[in-house]
Amino acid sequence: MSKLIGIRDWSTKNIIPFLMIFAVAITVYSLIYLFSGEFSITSHNWFNTFSLQASSWLEGRLHLGQDYPWLELAIYEGQYFVSFPPFPSMVMLIFVPFFGTSTPDHAITLVVSLLSLAYAYKIGEKLLGNRIHAMFLSLFLVLGTNYLHISLWGAVWHIAQNMAFLLTLMAFYYALSNNRHHSFIALLAMCAAMGTRPFNAIYAPVVLYLIFIREGDLKLFTRRIFIYAIPAIMLGAIFMWLNYMRFGSVFEFGHNHLPEFVRDYHGQFYAGRILGNLRNLFFNFNMTNFPLFGAFAFWVASPIVVSFVAYLSVFIFKKVRAVVKKEGALNREERLQKYLVFAMPALMMLHLILFSFHRTLGGHQFGARYTVDMLPAIYLGMLLILKRLPQNNSVYLNTVPFFFGMLLNFYGTVEFLSFYF
Repeated sequence: MSKLIGIRDWSTKNIIPFLMIFAVAITVYSLIYLFSGEFSITSHNWFNTFSLQASSWLEGRLHLGQDYPWLELAIYEGQYFVSFPPFPSMVMLIFVPFFGTSTPDHAITLVVSLLSLAYAYKIGEKLLGNRIHAMFLSLFLVLGTNYLHISLWGAVWHIAQNMAFLLTLMAFYYALSNNRHHSFIALLAMCAAMGTRPFNAIYAPVVLYLIFIREGDLKLFTRRIFIYAIPAIMLGAIFMWLNYMRFGSVFEFGHNHLPEFVRDYHGQFYAGRILGNLRNLFFNFNMTNFPLFGAFAFWVASPIVVSFVAYLSVFIFKKVRAVVKKEGALNREERLQKYLVFAMPALMMLHLILFSFHRTLGGHQFGARYTVDMLPAIYLGMLLILKRLPQNNSVYLNTVPFFFGMLLNFYGTVEFLSFYF
């Protein structure tokens, strides 16, 4: 009996943090639904591009068969194709047989958001070993950043970023897990994230590096990694086959054939845009002149960036002081993870620069929508630093940026959704 009670208590203890963070998130989401005009979890999604593609696949076509003028469609050899990476349409294959093209996209997006919150908590609990801190920081990531802006609307742009956000968090979590067989899931999730938001490939080396740390030996890692990668390679092969069959190139998923980029002399990506886009991403503070086209300062829209930079500064200062004082050596795992802390800012800056080649930085939006893709990496980097700092209540210094980010993005999301509904 005592063993049964112990199991029940253990299960309850593990479930309670999820119930608490879900309760907070659902409260905030409910208020967004309340104030966002006619928008609701059951609203029809006119921007259901992925469901249209899934339906076409089930009917035996790789193209859509007709134009949908309000959608961003690639035109290639006289046919209309979806211009976005294909993984979200693979997910929609589950729903289209039951709902047709009127899939419950807003409900799916809500579920993905809650799963993102759950995995953010699991990563925090894994690295910090403190459930209260993990709950607080996971809520900061999901509700106190620009992720809130994309977390409920099932439109093609938002649902894709939402899925990539979840998949990247999953890849990090399963690469951090103590179970080496989770490497299969980590690499598959990372591949799926790349098949949703291709620039997320920047963080594939992070997943590989974490798996290497867990394997504990370079020879073992080299021998096993190709086995771990088999499901991911198979999924990647499907992506490349779809690209080749639709556009004649394994690397082309359709955006280069969008009319807006075909008409632009410089095309979708152009180095001459970098400085102007970076200026907007760092120093544009136009946050209230609705409707907003283009991005404003990403670190304002997502204050967790400021927290990460502050923690990184403290970490560097402590490391320099430790070298001067010749303090004791770290164990293998801590030493290798320390290198990752220093690599993360470089990967994030590379991600920002790649965004800055783009013509629009995301079009109509609130905040800096593209930079939401960076947030899982910023979160992981911040946790890796916090793991090496004293575990005390100083983590709650993030309360001010958390509430600032939540109120700002709540306001912007309500204004944005009210525009469409």
